[in-house]
Amino acid sequence: MSESNSNSDSRPMSSTNSTSTDTNTKQGQGQGQGKQQDTMHLTTVLCFVASTTFWLVCLFRYHPNAWYVFQNAFAILAVCFVADNTAACLAPSLKRRQVVMHYFLGWAQNLLYILLFVASPSRFEKVWTSLFFGYYLFTWIMMLTQKAEFFFMFRLFYTIHHASAFFITGSWMIVSPCCFLDDNVFIYRAIVIWLSAEIWNDGLNTFRGIRPKTDKNVLRRMKTVVFVMERVHRSIAYFQPLTVPATQHNTLMWVVLGTGLWNDTLDIFFQLKSLCKHYREAKQQSEEKRRGSHLEVEVAVEKKEEVMTLHATAKTESDIVLDA
Repeated sequence: MSESNSNSDSRPMSSTNSTSTDTNTKQGQGQGQGKQQDTMHLTTVLCFVASTTFWLVCLFRYHPNAWYVFQNAFAILAVCFVADNTAACLAPSLKRRQVVMHYFLGWAQNLLYILLFVASPSRFEKVWTSLFFGYYLFTWIMMLTQKAEFFFMFRLFYTIHHASAFFITGSWMIVSPCCFLDDNVFIYRAIVIWLSAEIWNDGLNTFRGIRPKTDKNVLRRMKTVVFVMERVHRSIAYFQPLTVPATQHNTLMWVVLGTGLWNDTLDIFFQLKSLCKHYREAKQQSEEKRRGSHLEVEVAVEKKEEVMTLHATAKTESDIVLDA
């Protein structure tokens, strides 16, 4: 009696211990994720403060029309918030609205770069800095004030990307006064080509946000094509110095090309990492599906063998009855 009671008492105690262990594990994981999110948020704040301060110092110290750029940038920022609130009213069920709007507004910004330069290179030269700063400032503010709406890798990539972009374009403003009197149309043509290359990725991610149920295999192929198109598009910018005589090459050109290569290296690293992840997941799924199909075949063969054995046994028994 005592042994049976002790055994019966030990079972609920072991299940209780396992349950408490699972609970503690989940709590530990939740606390770890919370610390990771807090660290990411602090990193975003520090990068925002440092890069934005640097960019504004460069603007007011070296740009000939600093207040014009600054005022227009805040007008662009206001347009971005109006567009986001309009989307919230028109599509309240849209999941990850802030992410979708980030990509959609980025797509619209890149399209404006192209249209402005085609219409007037001098107009593009005056306006592009305001477009750039206003839109990037919108993304910074959204990541800082609504961090729960942005997944971890998004915030990590765009924190690094935007901070790098502010330091890069700030360096362009530092160098530009020494080349102000030069014919820099080919440099601005390279800049508009280089900046607008993101139109491919922004367009794809906007589509993904609007159509989240699109087949993963289709999205993976589209992502691969977009990656190649963006690289081809951006590489064209680096060949623009070849369209003018070498006498027109100046310090601004070399700074733009050099800093652009750094940012491209950063983009390629994150995009290849994302593509590799998608292809690994697809490979794992295909292997699991293949193992599942093999298992189904083996089960079907075993069932068939069982049926044949049963028929053979029944036939043998009937033959024995007839012989009897």
